[in-house]
Amino acid sequence: MKISIEWLRDYVDLPGDIAQLRQDLTMAGLVVESVEQANGAPVLEIEVTANRPDCLSYLGVAREIAALYRGHLRAIPLAKALRRDGERIPYSIEIHDPDLCPRYVGLLLDGIRVGPSPDWLQKRLQASGMRPVNNVVDITNYVLLEVGHPLHAFDFDRLRQGRIVVARARQGQRMVTLDGVERVLDGEMLLINDGGGPVAIAGIMGGRDSEINGATDKVLLECAYFTPASIRRTSRKLGLSTEASYRFERGADWNGPTTAIARACYLIRRMARGRIAGNCRDVYPSPIAPVEIELSGQRTESLLGVRLAPEFIESTLKRLYFKPVRKGKGRWLVQCPSHRADMELEADLIEEIARFHGYQHIPPTLPPGRVAGKLSASFAYESAVRNILIGLGYHETVNLSFAGDADIRRFPLREEGAPLEIRNPLTEDTQYLRGSLAPGLLRNARHNFNHDVRQLRIFEIGKVFCRDTEGAIVERNALGILGTGGFAGKNWLHTAGEYEFFHLKGVVTTLLSGLRCAGAEVTPASQIPWLNDSRRSALLVDGKCLGVLGALHPSLEEELKLKQPVFLAEIDLQSLCGHLFAPARYRPLPRFPAVERDLSVLVPMEISYGTLREGILARGIPELASIDLMDVYEGEQIPAGKAGITVRLTFLDREGTLTVDRVQSFSDNIRAFLQEEYGAAFR
Repeated sequence: MKISIEWLRDYVDLPGDIAQLRQDLTMAGLVVESVEQANGAPVLEIEVTANRPDCLSYLGVAREIAALYRGHLRAIPLAKALRRDGERIPYSIEIHDPDLCPRYVGLLLDGIRVGPSPDWLQKRLQASGMRPVNNVVDITNYVLLEVGHPLHAFDFDRLRQGRIVVARARQGQRMVTLDGVERVLDGEMLLINDGGGPVAIAGIMGGRDSEINGATDKVLLECAYFTPASIRRTSRKLGLSTEASYRFERGADWNGPTTAIARACYLIRRMARGRIAGNCRDVYPSPIAPVEIELSGQRTESLLGVRLAPEFIESTLKRLYFKPVRKGKGRWLVQCPSHRADMELEADLIEEIARFHGYQHIPPTLPPGRVAGKLSASFAYESAVRNILIGLGYHETVNLSFAGDADIRRFPLREEGAPLEIRNPLTEDTQYLRGSLAPGLLRNARHNFNHDVRQLRIFEIGKVFCRDTEGAIVERNALGILGTGGFAGKNWLHTAGEYEFFHLKGVVTTLLSGLRCAGAEVTPASQIPWLNDSRRSALLVDGKCLGVLGALHPSLEEELKLKQPVFLAEIDLQSLCGHLFAPARYRPLPRFPAVERDLSVLVPMEISYGTLREGILARGIPELASIDLMDVYEGEQIPAGKAGITVRLTFLDREGTLTVDRVQSFSDNIRAFLQEEYGAAFR
């Protein structure tokens, strides 16, 4: 914000030393980045933070200076009477959407003579970074800079029905703005209409068809208060930011429109010979109540670490136009001025007191050493998952908990329910709370691919959201894992193979083993839209599906422009936690040797290894310590529709050494079962 010292002196007395003013303002929270010269006078370049829209004006900065130096803020001349008997030109104002426009003020003037502004006004606008246009437009810009509240001037003769209607746009409605660009609007954008069509995008920019020109002799001044979220959303969607939208989206003064109108009327009378032709109309269906905050002197001293006299607290607040009312010893109920849109909490008031006490006068102290709060119930589980995956070479990522339409379409919820939509999304990509961790992990992968990082191992622990069938919000803790690229580093002794589905499966099973998860198994999965049909599985725990894993579907790989195959797992960590950390069982190391036997069988293609394994284990042979899949072969010398499978059976007796006859009897038992149950042939 550029602030001309010459202009600022109209409202408040300033110290003679500009360097001292710069330092004092900076220490009070208005950082003066530089002091430049414009038209032979110094101009302050002030960095105004987003929470202080009241300082985006000369009066706002003057208020701060008056409070800082305990000076007097001079009032600006205003038109005293905005109504007259015998209104010459009638007009009307209607607000159809008060949730987006709580207040709208209008005033009609005629006898206007449009021409160049006086030299002093042009120089002030130029010093503040604005280009002069004509006296009427320059006055509206001057008042915006002076009082901080945007207003707009319409050529009344170009309004088709002589009235103002404030309403949402129709979906797909179009209008041409002052910059000559045709804008396409949606149903959440607010328009100013004249009864026959739009004449301005509320709070952002006027329309070309009603702009002031040399032939204008009747002007309808409008000044309103618009909901900040509405202006911010419209400005972002249209990619259109103006001086007006910059102030409205940060929070204008809802009591400011009448002051801005009266100031503009005063200047137009002086510089454009305007006369009131239509009385001031203030449409304000539901007046906004001032914010009231309880303030405790004890709490103030506790946060700042200094002792403050009650008189200092009261005087500081009053200098800043707050209204403190004592409610007991060291307690106040403070009514906040309407121009302070940043006031919401007691801490906000305490910050004001700290600014004027002086941050430099608050001694630095270490916070107390007591521990606040306690670990969440899921902390131990999350830490265990994190430590195991990091030990396996995976890196943790953290993504935003938002999703767009594309994410919801590509990764639909696995269970019945609906995505959780956000009422006031900032962008199109943040319209929902995420229902899956997969989109975020894939964005991480694509970012790495674009930077030539092809070997990637990442995971994320985070919340996913949805609505259940009854509409209630469901929030669950989830675990996502992604692997892609070479499986291991290459060297002269071997070349690394590519990361495959069974590598991911191995990570999941190793993780579950480390977490002592009882009753877990990985089985073929039914339809999962975002996973490859031929390489997908489900994680079952006690018969309930708690996760999925597999290769990303080829159509999604192509749509997302991924440069190599990607493998994903997503697990319902919250449900899984109830099955973790089963009691540890310790057994002594075997004193007797184990015996291994390899068994090669031919079975029909439709019989999976998992089925064979479950059948063998069901034989109930206590000495069968483990079963491992050693080879799967299809090709020459193997009949059509058959597959050759080799399994390694490990037998162990902890009470004695196994004899050859006993091992052979176990093998014969298993061979007979496979032959009888599955028609297996042996090689």
